[in-house]
Amino acid sequence: MASHPESPLLPPELEREIFETAAIRHPKVIPNLFLVSRRVYDWVGCVKYRTILPAARWHRGLVDTQKLCSDVELLMAIKSKSRPHSFFCDRVKHLFAENITDLQLQTLLSVCKNINILAVLTIRAVLPSPETQPMFQLQDLRPRRLSIEIEDLILSLPKDAHFHPILTSVTHLDLYDTKHRDDFVDHLALLHPLTHLSLWNGSASGAEMSAALSRCRRLESLVDMHGGTPNEAHPTFPDDASCTADMRFVSIVLDADAYLRDWVVGTQGGLDFWARADEFIVKRRHGDIEPSTRYWIEESDGI
Repeated sequence: MASHPESPLLPPELEREIFETAAIRHPKVIPNLFLVSRRVYDWVGCVKYRTILPAARWHRGLVDTQKLCSDVELLMAIKSKSRPHSFFCDRVKHLFAENITDLQLQTLLSVCKNINILAVLTIRAVLPSPETQPMFQLQDLRPRRLSIEIEDLILSLPKDAHFHPILTSVTHLDLYDTKHRDDFVDHLALLHPLTHLSLWNGSASGAEMSAALSRCRRLESLVDMHGGTPNEAHPTFPDDASCTADMRFVSIVLDADAYLRDWVVGTQGGLDFWARADEFIVKRRHGDIEPSTRYWIEESDGI
């Protein structure tokens, strides 16, 4: 009888991808996967650190927490030194930072440097110098999707820099600012990879949004985002309505809890507000939106 090979038949990289994908898509089988082998135990154990959510929202039933990890749990794991920092650097891909201290944020950003999707809602009333604040840690990150206040980034720039290094690879930029400075469109125009932009609650004038649509050369959509319940009608109209005639302009209403769920869906490749905006734009261009001048998504659109 032929003996079983001592090494796996599949390349280790492919074998790992198979088990990690199974754990991500079917988290209920994780306990069984743990029993396969030591290497599979290590691989599957890594999946829990892919997406990090605020502990304050952890037990509110907003998302399927079987697939996720809280920021407090991650901080404890980092401080325990049970695994090297390189372990977390390789595994953490999505971070939603909210209501944590500057020191905690700095710890997370200094260790988790391969984040693809990042949201930073931690607001500081007074920004320290770049060398001592968490925002300085952002210079080592290159996420594809970023949710943040651009004011924080601009104020933390070195004097001779035109835009923050973190923005060099961002394609989807979600800006939380309540009011933008006069030159913020100048900064956006420098972001060549930028294809999707979201601005919140009238933080920019209609003229500024028109300027962004005109000057950001690769922009595919500009989302005029408003907080509120999803069944509310479009709450406000831009003071300068010229931007609404652009097919790439979309208005969306999303409350705080729905936004978190939406963000998590986006990390899993699902239909988040970015994807819904893209679908709406396609429908509008094909003449499927009535009236043709409507630029906000309604439930009847089926998106």
